[in-house]
Amino acid sequence: MAGLGSLLGTLIVGLLLVGAGRRWGAWRTWGVTSALIIVLALRGFAKRAGAYPREQKAKAISAPPGLGIAGLSVVRELKFFCLDDQVMGGRSASAITASRDKGFLEFVGVINTAGGGFASCRTLDDEAPLGIPPSAQTLEVTGYGDGRQYKVMLHTADSWAMKPVWAHDFLTEPEVRTTWRLPLKDFVPTRQGRPLKASAELDLASVTGLGLSHSLYMADGRPNEHFGDGPFRLTVERMAFA
Repeated sequence: MAGLGSLLGTLIVGLLLVGAGRRWGAWRTWGVTSALIIVLALRGFAKRAGAYPREQKAKAISAPPGLGIAGLSVVRELKFFCLDDQVMGGRSASAITASRDKGFLEFVGVINTAGGGFASCRTLDDEAPLGIPPSAQTLEVTGYGDGRQYKVMLHTADSWAMKPVWAHDFLTEPEVRTTWRLPLKDFVPTRQGRPLKASAELDLASVTGLGLSHSLYMADGRPNEHFGDGPFRLTVERMAFA
């Protein structure tokens, strides 16, 4: 029925344009047609942008046993889902896999820079604070990567809300196990991957989620020299606030 309604709507628009052409002339009709095409395209994009996060959240997976975020004041089951540049028409794709035997979390995927520029994952559930203690000064992430540069993201709202996301870069070495100690005071407020020039300090009590990202830009807005087409893989063994 939805397809039939769409077809009927298209036929009605076509008939209206034919009538407009006879009454207004070709140039004015061309302008009306262009405006209608833009409106329909924007409606389609908005519909896709709204549906995509819901689809991805439905695919969330639980973190493997033994992998949590140490140092939190609350116990919370961790579930992760991915959000990639497909929401904006890109072609990159990522996935989260959980190694049950080793207790590791793997963020893997393929970057396609044709029309896109990022892949990301983050924790599910945005309603309650993550539970970072006010005395915390650093976020420690232990794992290994592939020589690419990634970002840790601290979210203060739903993944599709336009509130600031606080980010910190870290550079990996291929297959070298590393503990990255990221000072919380150095996290940069961003929106849609771009740094905000003026913003309040990070309120740890307002952080509701944590994520990872591999994107075209670094947290401070500079181009990421360790970003490009092809596969990527980041393995996380441990996360802790200290």
